[in-house]
Amino acid sequence: MYKIVIQNEAKDDVRQARKWYNQQQNGLGRRFSADLKNTLLSISANPLAFAVRYSVHSKANLKIFPYDVFFFIDAMDNTAYVVSVMHNSRDNIDLLV
Repeated sequence: MYKIVIQNEAKDDVRQARKWYNQQQNGLGRRFSADLKNTLLSISANPLAFAVRYSVHSKANLKIFPYDVFFFIDAMDNTAYVVSVMHNSRDNIDLLV
């Protein structure tokens, strides 16, 4: 199992998404968080299963919500660093380069 470290910018992404979903429907932000948690558990279990995109960043898709988790792996300390959680309609390349 890899340790997951969510960097501050990614935490902000999650807060904004959760807030937006809660404004749409009460409790929807909680469902978003649960979907994200399941994706992070998958990354932790097998981070090498996800395709590398945009240089060194790997991408994992949430199962229910249209969001992507971008992360990079530090194999020396068995850690996956989450750098962004983005709606998948955004232009991801500009934000990760």
